[in-house]
Amino acid sequence: MNSLNYFHRFARDSAICIALLTASQSAARAQSTSNDTTTLQRVVVTATRLPSAAGAATLSTAVVSGDDLRARGVSSVLEALRETPGVGIVQGGSFGQQTSLFLRGGQSNYTQVLVDGVVVNDPGGAIDLANLTTDNIDRIEIVRGPASVLYGANAVTGVIQIFTRKGSGPLRLDAWARGGTYGTREGAVSARGGDEKVGYSLSAAQHNTDGIYRVNSAARNGTYSGGLRVTPDKGSAIALDLRYIDAGAHIATNSNGVPNDSNQTHTERRLIGSLDAGRFLTSRLEAHVSLAATDADARSEDRPDAPNDTDFPYDIRTRLYRRSADARLNFSLAPNIVASGGGSYETQHHRASGSGARQRDIGAGYAQIAGTSFGTLSYTGGIRLDHNSTFGNFSSYRAGAAYELPGGVRVHAAIGSAFREPTFEESSSTQPFDVGNPDLRPERSRSWEAGAERELVRGRASIGATYFNQRFRDMIQYNGLVAPGAANYYNLAAATSDGVEVTLRMSPITPLTISASYTYAKTRVTNAGIDSAATASFVQGERLLRRPANLASATASYAFRRPETSLHLEVAAVGDRDDRDFSDDVTFVPKAVTLPSYTVVALAGELGILRRSASASPELVLTARVENLFDRSYQQIFGFASPRRTILVGARIGVAR
Repeated sequence: MNSLNYFHRFARDSAICIALLTASQSAARAQSTSNDTTTLQRVVVTATRLPSAAGAATLSTAVVSGDDLRARGVSSVLEALRETPGVGIVQGGSFGQQTSLFLRGGQSNYTQVLVDGVVVNDPGGAIDLANLTTDNIDRIEIVRGPASVLYGANAVTGVIQIFTRKGSGPLRLDAWARGGTYGTREGAVSARGGDEKVGYSLSAAQHNTDGIYRVNSAARNGTYSGGLRVTPDKGSAIALDLRYIDAGAHIATNSNGVPNDSNQTHTERRLIGSLDAGRFLTSRLEAHVSLAATDADARSEDRPDAPNDTDFPYDIRTRLYRRSADARLNFSLAPNIVASGGGSYETQHHRASGSGARQRDIGAGYAQIAGTSFGTLSYTGGIRLDHNSTFGNFSSYRAGAAYELPGGVRVHAAIGSAFREPTFEESSSTQPFDVGNPDLRPERSRSWEAGAERELVRGRASIGATYFNQRFRDMIQYNGLVAPGAANYYNLAAATSDGVEVTLRMSPITPLTISASYTYAKTRVTNAGIDSAATASFVQGERLLRRPANLASATASYAFRRPETSLHLEVAAVGDRDDRDFSDDVTFVPKAVTLPSYTVVALAGELGILRRSASASPELVLTARVENLFDRSYQQIFGFASPRRTILVGARIGVAR
């Protein structure tokens, strides 16, 4: 389907749904905060690692509000990100299965994901979003574009950071529960509060489902988190954040998506912790120290289903831990100009079944300047040098500027470089037919973007467009046609991704907010590397696998006059994608296939029943969410079914003291 036809169908479906939502209620209530989930240019920290006013970031940015996600009943990070421009999400079947993220057409290991400043990616960039929930989060910040200057390896096409709530004000206790289709049972309890000196939040949540297949597709997720903020005086602040995830999924399908396995499982336990401390040494000089730790234990297991089972059984256990420290100084050259300089050190340790323990260390130094001049010009510039004990030195840079023109028009441009580090397997594996190459170079990218935004109708509407251009080279490939004992991994392939992101936000009447985005991304293999077959992973001149050229989304939210009562409608459309069919068990030669485009609609709402009238009176809210409203049948990966219509109903109760 070409882009014009695709956009026409998406616009038609979105318009119908928004019209239905608007017609549902004509009464309005005034409200000071917006209910839209994704808003551009509101990132506070991630883009520059500095608190900055809205609009100061010179990269394409977005914020997803945790409160808005809770109001809409969105419980997973993967669903929260589907509406972000340039973000493609692919899940392999039922709930809890492997979930990959493709940002601006880049590889799935090209986006750095952080929780409270702690890197969640495995060394080498791999990230599975399946077990990240929205429990107890304050917001999700998304930066699109190269960010290795501040975040090191794997921040090639962007950074996504999840922030835990810190809490403020009187003690508030909340609990929610819901259930529905596919045997879904989930709920959480939380507490938060604080004053000028101390703020805190605690949360315990459990998510369970029987999955989309009749046997062996159940999934569970327990997420326990807490945040503590201490402000000893006006010039100091300390923040401690912890998150523990205990998740597991039964996998009914084989590698072709056929549900024929009765005992395949995957479990993961992950602890994420950060300690961040800052103090103003003088009125213009601030010191910051950040400590971060990640511990992950994962096990993938498939025992024989029967004595004559022809599948290869396996039991793979992986242990990973990362420890890092970062120290930096921020110096105010002028009221709106800050120069930063610092260094970081990280150690990565990895142990997998049959491969022993491996470790590498990374040291880095970086510098950045960020500021606003004349009230209309914002700019950033930075450089970084990394030293990795595996592949040596690598430098990266980034520069950007934004300018406010008369008439509410803002133009911006940025350029930068980034890199992905090799995995432990790629650089040091010693398994038969899987020999690492210690001479591998990191994968490299150079990118630039330019765009403009404009406020319309006295702040009730805004529209923006950004063009991006990315070049990826030295991409690592596996080569099985080598002599026994020779390295199997080499820097061989190259690709490009360029396109445009268009965003629209408007509030035609006070209680109604509408946001929409459309992304066109053209990916192309410029060097296929070792494999030139028409069904290879990289095919010369063809687009990258599972990367749609067209992505679109729209969200409409209506706040009714009744307190805690709202209605939300979401439309997400994904264009056709190239994929591979691996179901031929005779020749084992994959077939090139094209997955058709699809559109899914979700409807969510909340209805306030009890309104707090005294300091300790409870609030009771009924909630409902319908995903895949029109029960569409579609595949995100060839052969793997996606959930059909899912109905979830529940309630939320809160008490403030």
